[in-house]
Amino acid sequence: MNYILNYLWEGSICLLLLFGFYRIFLAKLTFFDWNRAYLMLSLGIVLTIPIMTFQIDTFTEGNPVAGSLLYFLPEFEVNPSPESPLTTAPILFQIIFWIYLTGLMVSLLRIFIGLSHIINQIRSSEMHVHQGKTLLINPDFKPSSFFQYIFLPEYLPGNKDQLLIISHEQNHSKFFHTIDCLIFQLFRCIFWFHPIIKLVENSLYEVHEYQVDREITISHSKADYSHLLVNLIWTGGGRLVNNFNQFQIKNRIMMMAKENSEMKEKFKFLLMLPLMGLLIVLFSCEQQEEAVPAPPPPPMEVFDVVENMPVPSGGMEGWNQYLANNLDYPREAKENGTTGTVYLSFVVDTEGSIQYVEILRGIGSGCDEEAIKTIQNAPKWVPGTQGGQKVNVKMRLPIRFGHGK
Repeated sequence: MNYILNYLWEGSICLLLLFGFYRIFLAKLTFFDWNRAYLMLSLGIVLTIPIMTFQIDTFTEGNPVAGSLLYFLPEFEVNPSPESPLTTAPILFQIIFWIYLTGLMVSLLRIFIGLSHIINQIRSSEMHVHQGKTLLINPDFKPSSFFQYIFLPEYLPGNKDQLLIISHEQNHSKFFHTIDCLIFQLFRCIFWFHPIIKLVENSLYEVHEYQVDREITISHSKADYSHLLVNLIWTGGGRLVNNFNQFQIKNRIMMMAKENSEMKEKFKFLLMLPLMGLLIVLFSCEQQEEAVPAPPPPPMEVFDVVENMPVPSGGMEGWNQYLANNLDYPREAKENGTTGTVYLSFVVDTEGSIQYVEILRGIGSGCDEEAIKTIQNAPKWVPGTQGGQKVNVKMRLPIRFGHGK
């Protein structure tokens, strides 16, 4: 549950920053294809960055990459107990979680009802075929489109204005705008609570209209087309279809009259690269894991690698069994959704006792303390030997708490 809430929080911040970038730098440009691509790409970025994980190992001592002569025990993984995560979460988080799930279910239900309504309209309407597209006629319809279907309130063969409307809706189909609509509505189900989700939706559908308006005015008079927009102001139509007049006519007419943006302004799109880098650093790098300075050496001669390395009582199978029976996933880590790897070192002395347990890199939330306590209380090992003599040997152990981010 905490993972889901954390995912939604990080995704919400990504959405806010990406859309803010769009409104500030891109919304006024006439590169409608590029703007559409940016908005759709933003949806994918919002969904993926919170689940991406990049680990950067920066050990100052015991680096598994740089220290090839250092010996590491196999990583041991400890996961939360199978008890319901809701029992360990604060009551406020539980309430928020169930409110979110309710909103998600309602949003999905609305999509299902909307699709069912469209299917029923298709089945119950009078049909005509026009240039490979199916015209659906019903007095209750507003001019709109859904894939290859075009919805019209009446069929007027040869009527100049209606032919222009049909051409408009055909271009929505040509640009596959219905696919964008469906993808966005699914995205909206996930982030139904976001305060700017309506603004993002309007911006995407606005770009759809700008694309089609530009295409229409290539072969038709801008004055005639603008006159048609003014005289055909409709509302409704739903968000699963491309509605002919679902946006402010003033904005569309102004955009048609605007001079094309200069090509050099396309470089503004490159500014999204440092923004994406910032989002990745903020949300995809495991920053909770901190590099810890190397502990001072113990007051005795200690080897890193010897001829016969120390062996746990009962061998590695017994060692893993001991860790499985004694390592607990801290309650604080469960509540915070903390995951990651604790790297620690310890010395097996000549008597087989474990000494000088130190954290090389920790993740906090009680995981470091749990790892130290468990290793300090471990049974004796068979000491290592060098040249036939028992010696002190430093061991290094990674303990993974959880499956990942």
